[in-house]
Amino acid sequence: MSEIALLNVRIVLLVRDPRGTMQSRRHRTWCAGNPDCTDPKYVCEDLVSDYKTAEELLKKYPARFRTLRYEDLSLNPYEMTQELLQFYGLPFDAMVEEFLDSHTKVNIGGVSSTYRDSKSAPFHWKQDLKLSEIKHIQSQCTEAMQLWGYRKIENFTDYARTFDPITLPPPFT
Repeated sequence: MSEIALLNVRIVLLVRDPRGTMQSRRHRTWCAGNPDCTDPKYVCEDLVSDYKTAEELLKKYPARFRTLRYEDLSLNPYEMTQELLQFYGLPFDAMVEEFLDSHTKVNIGGVSSTYRDSKSAPFHWKQDLKLSEIKHIQSQCTEAMQLWGYRKIENFTDYARTFDPITLPPPFT
């Protein structure tokens, strides 16, 4: 990565709650039979490795590397997009705002559509995954979830409606 300083490269590492990742991947045809899509152990080993790498990269390249949780972007699309564009030295103009206005408030199209209610999209896993699946993912992902600031469900009574998985602040801010 030493050439990065010369190239003015900037990198954003986007991470997601492993429960959401596992739920999303089950709807992808390319994922069928792939252990990265069926076994949360692999997803969470990658998240732990990514965290450790992010720590190193942020020390070496604090102005050229950052992390972002998918949920933070989805819940605050305007604020986070402004931050991302600023990180890349780009303006947050009327066209960007118009795009966000038209693409983050409604669900249109299928699983690969760019039109989503961004505030609900990251949390489909709460309705779509079985309790046993959530418990299994959480048991395999304790370290990864702690590192990236995701809460585990402790009380499964009415969790789908009341549980907030990201009340912990994002790391590296």
